[in-house]
Amino acid sequence: MNDAILNLDPLDPATTECPFDYYQALREDGGVFQVPDRNFFLVSRYDLVMQVVKDTDTFSSKTGVQVPSAADGSHRPREGVVRTLLTADPPEHRFYRSLVNKAFSLKRVSSWEPRIRKIADDLIDDFITDANCEMNYDFAVPLPMIVIIEALGLPRDMLRQFKTWSDTISHLGGMLSQEEMLAVQVLRQDFSAWIDDVIADRQLNLGDDFISDLIRARFKDNRPLNAGELNSIVLQFLVAGNETTTNTITSGMLLLLQHPDQMKLVLEDRTLIPNLVEEVLRVESPVQAHFRYATKATELNGVKIPEGAGVGVMYGSANRDDAHFGQADTFEVQRKNASKHLAFSQGIHFCPGAPLARLESAIAFEQLFERLKNFQLDESRSDLLHLPSFTHRSLKKVQITFDSTITATTR
Repeated sequence: MNDAILNLDPLDPATTECPFDYYQALREDGGVFQVPDRNFFLVSRYDLVMQVVKDTDTFSSKTGVQVPSAADGSHRPREGVVRTLLTADPPEHRFYRSLVNKAFSLKRVSSWEPRIRKIADDLIDDFITDANCEMNYDFAVPLPMIVIIEALGLPRDMLRQFKTWSDTISHLGGMLSQEEMLAVQVLRQDFSAWIDDVIADRQLNLGDDFISDLIRARFKDNRPLNAGELNSIVLQFLVAGNETTTNTITSGMLLLLQHPDQMKLVLEDRTLIPNLVEEVLRVESPVQAHFRYATKATELNGVKIPEGAGVGVMYGSANRDDAHFGQADTFEVQRKNASKHLAFSQGIHFCPGAPLARLESAIAFEQLFERLKNFQLDESRSDLLHLPSFTHRSLKKVQITFDSTITATTR
C-alpha cells in the first residue's frame, strides 16, 4: 500500500488545497480505500465511481452529500428528515426529479440566453473602465446568482445574503470546527425560515417562476408538494444554481492565464468555448466529492465495505483518471472527450441544472473575450488558495487586469 495515502489525512487543509497527488495515489492503490482513523471509504477511479453512482440500491444518497462525522466511519440516514433530489433514492427520487426536469428543460433554459448575456454585459459595464476586476465577486458570483434569483422570483437586493446562506451550506466540506458547525446551523435555520415565508406568500400570489411552478405541481396521485418538500427543493435550487457556475468561470479564467498557449487557442477560435467549459469542469471540478452510505455489506474491487459505511464518490479524482482521459492532469481546451467528465455526476443524480450551468459559463467567457483583451493576473492582489473544503473547490480571490475592446453598453 502507498505510504502517501496511509500517512495523509484527506481532510487536512494542506491535502485539500492540492489533492491531485493524493488522488493519483488512491487510484494506483486500487481505487477503493478505507481512510485510517476516519474509517470511511474513498472511491477514486473513474470506472468505480460510475459503478457506485449507478448502483442506488447498494449506495444510498439518503444521508446527504457531506463528509461522515462518526468515528467508525458510518453514515446512516437520520429519521424525520425531508429528502428530495440529492438526498432521495428511487422510487421517490423519480417523482421529484420529473418536476425539476420541467423547470430546467432545455427549451426553457435556451430561452434565457438573451437575459443571461444582458446580465453578463451589465456586470462587465460595472468594472470595464477600471481596467481590472476580481473575478469572483465582480463577475462569477453575481452572474449565476442573479439568474437563479430571477428564475425563482426572489428579490435581487438580497443577492449578498443569498450568497452567504449558500456558502454556509455548500462549503461544509467536513472541515469545520464544532463552533463553526453550530454557527452554520443557525444560518441554515434562518435561510430555511426565510424560504418558508417566501413560499407562504407565493402560495397566495402565484407567478411565472420556479417556486410557483413547484406549488402548482402535482404527483401522480394529485398530491401537491408539502411545505417541507418545497423548502428542500428551493434551498437546493439556490445553492446548486450558483456554485458550479461561479467556480467554473473563476477557475477557468485562472487556468487560461496560467496556460497562455490555451488562452491563445480560445481567443483565436471562440467556437472552442463550449469545450473549454467542459475541460475546466473536468480539471477543476467544482464538486470534488459527494458521499453515499452502504445499505448492506458489499464488496467493491475486492475491498469489503460494511453496511452503514460512508462511501466518498471522488468526482475530482475520477476526472483526472489517466485510464479514461489521456494525460489527465494536462489542461487542453481541444480535448476530444472533455465532456465525458463526472463534474455533474451521472445516473439518477446527474445535475438537473447542468444545461443552465453550461450556458451561463459559455456566455460568461464569450462576453469577457468579446469586450476585454490582454488579460493579466494581478498576483499581488490575488489569493489563489482555495476555501477549505473536502467536497467543493472554490478559489478565494483572482484579481485580473485587462484592456477594453468595447466600452460600456447602453442599459
